[in-house]
Amino acid sequence: MSSPAGSVAVVTGAGRGIGAATARALADAGLTVVVAARNRDQIERRAAELVAVGRKAKAMACDVTSEASVQALSREAAELGPVAVLVNNAGAAGSMPLARTSLEDWNRLLAVNATGAFLCTRAFLPDMLERRWGRVVNVASTAGLSGGKYLAAYSAAKHALVGLTRSVAAEVAGSGVTVNAVCPGFVDTEMTAETVERIVAKTGRTRDEALAAALASAGQTRLVSAEEVAAAVVSLAADALTHPPNGATLVLDGREPMSGRFAIINPPELGAPRGWNNGMLTQAGGRTLFIAGQTARDGSGRVPAADFVSQFDRALGNVMTVLRQAGGEPRDIGRFTIYVTDMARYRASLKPLGEVYRRHMETHFPAMALVEVTSLVDPRAVVEIEATAVLG
Repeated sequence: MSSPAGSVAVVTGAGRGIGAATARALADAGLTVVVAARNRDQIERRAAELVAVGRKAKAMACDVTSEASVQALSREAAELGPVAVLVNNAGAAGSMPLARTSLEDWNRLLAVNATGAFLCTRAFLPDMLERRWGRVVNVASTAGLSGGKYLAAYSAAKHALVGLTRSVAAEVAGSGVTVNAVCPGFVDTEMTAETVERIVAKTGRTRDEALAAALASAGQTRLVSAEEVAAAVVSLAADALTHPPNGATLVLDGREPMSGRFAIINPPELGAPRGWNNGMLTQAGGRTLFIAGQTARDGSGRVPAADFVSQFDRALGNVMTVLRQAGGEPRDIGRFTIYVTDMARYRASLKPLGEVYRRHMETHFPAMALVEVTSLVDPRAVVEIEATAVLG
């Protein structure tokens, strides 16, 4: 890691699970680690374990939902050295039907998952900007990229965290500071074990059946390990890349990438991909995104009957879905290739197509190739759009 000498990493929610694994990984990378959480007994144990193996660590109690507590954490951490890495990992889970979601439940999940990251980022960011080097990594969730049954409050909170990530990333672009997020699915932690126990209690299923149901709901075939998430955090906190990612959302759902240089992007709302994947991002958390040809298919994988303009609208919207899951924006697209089965029909629809295009892309016009084909994979599809984006 190329952070300033004597740098400090602050990890919230570091008493157990992902936070503890991340604190250990950052300490192994050579940083002095502040192990922060509300439970002092847990963080004292984690810090002592790191010190016992020759690492530099200190436990600091903090309630991330308290502005005063976060400010105290920033002052105390700064006494150890320049804070170059902030990992906003503190979080809470909750699963309940909307009708049984109390205002207290809603406020609690938003406070821990979103407001806490806002308070910590606001506290630590100014010094990073002044030194022109810093890494903020937010531990979000795949629930922050799509909805889920009985997850209204939790999903909304994680969506807020992803929005915070992308907005602050835009604010600090070019400053030497980056803000990114990791979005794991179900992770092998006590929090997931508690979720499984709730399913067992409500449904009478065995633990294995409950875990399988939970994984299936997220499109996972296995639990992600806390160490996998920690490794992703460290990769986003490092400075190994000439152009480190900024505003990226790195999905960790237990699926194996094609190689160590690629991350696969498959937004769950698009359903199963037609080919191998919907998108491929070079270097996990990297820079170039290749978006496979998207038709007007819905989440079921079918292309509903619709006119040419409506199909174009849906196909371009699906391209945008893949792009945003990878942390990109319309202005990041450098090239479109548009395949149509009827060129005359395309040209006759230029005006309404232009209106659709501007709604998705505003005034950004990348290089574009138009190709007429005799047919597409889905016989009901009349248009397919693929794209290449350079994220920055």
